[in-house]
Amino acid sequence: MRVFLLVGVWLWSLALAFPRIGVHEGFTRLVFDLPSKEVQHTLSQENGLLVLILKGVKAAPLDQVVNSSEVASVQTLPEEGQVRVVVRLKGAVEATVRRYSDPERLVVDLSLKREASTPAKPAQANVDPPRSRPPKPPKPVVLLDPGHGGVDPGMVGYVVEKEVVLDVALRLKRLLEQEGIEVRLTRDRDMHLSPDKREDLSRRASLADSSQVNLFISIHVNASPTRTAQGVEVFYFGQAQSPGVLAQVIRENGGGELGRRLTQEARTVAERILFDIVAQANQRYSQRLAETLGRKLSQATGSPYRGTFPGDFFVLRYAKVPAVLVEIGFGDHPVEGRRLADPTYREKVAQGLLAGILTFLANGAYAR
Repeated sequence: MRVFLLVGVWLWSLALAFPRIGVHEGFTRLVFDLPSKEVQHTLSQENGLLVLILKGVKAAPLDQVVNSSEVASVQTLPEEGQVRVVVRLKGAVEATVRRYSDPERLVVDLSLKREASTPAKPAQANVDPPRSRPPKPPKPVVLLDPGHGGVDPGMVGYVVEKEVVLDVALRLKRLLEQEGIEVRLTRDRDMHLSPDKREDLSRRASLADSSQVNLFISIHVNASPTRTAQGVEVFYFGQAQSPGVLAQVIRENGGGELGRRLTQEARTVAERILFDIVAQANQRYSQRLAETLGRKLSQATGSPYRGTFPGDFFVLRYAKVPAVLVEIGFGDHPVEGRRLADPTYREKVAQGLLAGILTFLANGAYAR
């Protein structure tokens, strides 16, 4: 069964706020990211209004016009010790409420009630009357970013980074499409989006828009000063916690003074996450995606899994969907570098990334 039949995916996001609001074919979804399991909720529905009260939650005021088939608008009203959410409904709407953990969230799906009707008498006794089929969820959309390209070769060792990551991205695109997943690429050939590094990274980052895509994966090849390191590392956006990670971030952000400047710009954005509950939720989803990709990639290739880390990557700074930067191996290692030059090994890399993406989508953490 195609993976998009297993998960609910946003067609588009009306607001990256509390709640997150998604409009689908046949229903409107409200997702409330909760700070803890202790949060209690009550829900009532009367006179065209659905009122949800969440105790132990803080949120900013919201007055959002939705204008879907089921919902006219959503208001978030902060009160002492709780938040009241008022949803103005259209017609006869029924609510389905589910609670999920890790991360903690409450999902409310709103759909129009079906009118009861007497089924038509079948023409033959052994023929069942036609049954209505629920609408199929839309396809997930994954944005793949083969790092560097054009005037920027990336790392050069036993392989050239820009060539390897493009080949892996094209292989992964083929595999994902076979699973019914739509794939977009920031580049599909040896090209840059701009000769200016800051503009190039900004253009890539701007494509990770929650109204267009559901996941963003930037693919890179690693390098180390000693040329002895090997293995898989995956990063999500956040403040780098060690000098080694910071040095790697600066290198991927352009290197030298430019890399330090772009890293500082990204760090300013990362600091804001500490005060933004929605950005924190997306960071948790990104961390889970990073961990899933890292483990699956290691299993598929036999390359050591070195871990998942936060990093001030310029290309990830404004992503409003789960977004990661994956280092598929060290191109300057005498063994792993030569493996990355092998098309058979690159296919294993693509298979590992595919397994990670499918696992993450099947868990549905990003869309619930």
